[in-house]
Amino acid sequence: MTALDTEPHSDSHAGVPPRRRRRRPAPNANLFFRFIFPLLVVAAAVVVLLLWREGTKAVLDTTDGREVPLVTDPAEPGFLAFATPTPTMLIAHVDDGDSLVGLTVLARTALDEGATLVILSADMLVGSGEEAVVLGPLYGAEGVVGLERVMGEFFGFGFTDDSMVMDPEALRAWLRLVEPIPFRLDDDLVDVVADGTTSVVIGAGGRAFDAETLAAVYGWRNPTEVDAARFTRQEAVWNAWLAQIAAADDPLAATLPFEDGLPAYLRALGTGDADVSLAPMAPFGFDPERPVYALAEADQDWPAEKALKMVPLPIAHRLGERPRVQVLDGTGDAANRDRMLPVLVGAGAEISVIGNASAFDVTETTVAYHQVRLEAVAVAFAAAIDAPVVFDDDPNQPVDLTVTIGTDVSDE
Repeated sequence: MTALDTEPHSDSHAGVPPRRRRRRPAPNANLFFRFIFPLLVVAAAVVVLLLWREGTKAVLDTTDGREVPLVTDPAEPGFLAFATPTPTMLIAHVDDGDSLVGLTVLARTALDEGATLVILSADMLVGSGEEAVVLGPLYGAEGVVGLERVMGEFFGFGFTDDSMVMDPEALRAWLRLVEPIPFRLDDDLVDVVADGTTSVVIGAGGRAFDAETLAAVYGWRNPTEVDAARFTRQEAVWNAWLAQIAAADDPLAATLPFEDGLPAYLRALGTGDADVSLAPMAPFGFDPERPVYALAEADQDWPAEKALKMVPLPIAHRLGERPRVQVLDGTGDAANRDRMLPVLVGAGAEISVIGNASAFDVTETTVAYHQVRLEAVAVAFAAAIDAPVVFDDDPNQPVDLTVTIGTDVSDE
């Protein structure tokens, strides 16, 4: 008996195939399952969504298990709101062979206020000691996941949007939205031909470049060229690209009409205040085949300083790396609270909730922790901002710590 022949047959003999049963047509589906059941599934999903939203709101509206009236006026005591993290994104630029040719880190505070863009060399050494890695080989070994991890440690923030791997074909597609693009190429881009001599592939000079040529410029590296030269060309390509977006009659058509992902960053950079910069680097060691660069001694604080400017409200790059902090104004002047936000972020906070204390009569800034297990976290954080620690037994809080701003900050 074969594996498919699960029932005995009276006429089954060696060399004679068993009789096959005739297939019966499936009966028509019941009207309940065809029409009513799908509607019930959709309705149940809606109910679950509403319950989740109301439950989340209740967390913010509840003190010691007792629900309190929702405060909607940002100037009134007791007002609370979730803080929106600064959108951040990472782009790994690769060549046709999937080797890294550069890295771009983007951040935007709001669509109309512009954005920041930092370019890093594929030959940059990041980290220290045994943890130090060169970005190009790291991508080859671990892909974009490895870049996200190392850049998170380098800058101290995580990425809210999915990272993108941009190969020449993808870059051409983006550039076609705004071609031709005025661009000045300072040096000839050359290749080595069969007899060992060089041949000019893309000539130097200023002109209107099509998308295909400019995409080739972005990743090109001359045979005898160090990556610092390609690095600066990449900055020039970004500036030319963003200038075309700024000059476009329809920014949506120039960037694709989507609110998420790269289009939103391109519009913010093209139509708002754009900060495009290169990560500072100096030769770390000289290898004729592949020079390596790293932060100079004088630039060791640059990543943290840059991160604080480009990402006002970061998320942690690793779970638990930053304590989730609720920041409350206890003075009646929200400006006191807002001035403290960069200080708190610089001390390592992930700002999750912003609002007001239950009353505006607080004279001393405090750091409260709501679960006993968080005492050490609170003590370390409070020491960083020079504030006393208090225990507020409230395990239902959606945050690790609550920082209440007192009038002592306005006296400083």
